[in-house]
Amino acid sequence: MIRQKPTRAGAARRGTVLVAALVCLLIVMALLGSMLQGSLRARRQMHVQRDLRQCELLLQAGALRAAQRLATQAEYRGETWAVPAEQIVGAGEGQVTIAATRDADDQPWQLSVVAEYPLSGECSIRRSRTFSIPVKRTQL
Repeated sequence: MIRQKPTRAGAARRGTVLVAALVCLLIVMALLGSMLQGSLRARRQMHVQRDLRQCELLLQAGALRAAQRLATQAEYRGETWAVPAEQIVGAGEGQVTIAATRDADDQPWQLSVVAEYPLSGECSIRRSRTFSIPVKRTQL
């Protein structure tokens, strides 16, 4: 069998098919890239939402802890409560700072609670709440 030289029309057709295949490959790669970006963005947002919820839970736990301590300990004026990562979700340590003050013995306690999670991270979330709480001491 004798090999014939490709004609100009055959070479042009192969070139057109090659260009079409490259364009299709470019479109597929662009779609995959945008899907990957969307997935990474959604994952980051999910982690931020988890950290925000954890910070709010630490804030609530700090408020409950302060109320319980005020009810049972006459000398309680606050504390800094460090929560290790193993007790949370393992992503980072948390810290709750509680300050309890009041103007007079007949006045309600003013509680200031600040929660930070993850502690000293670049994406650290800090929430605070100040509220009044009347406490009657009980003897245990």
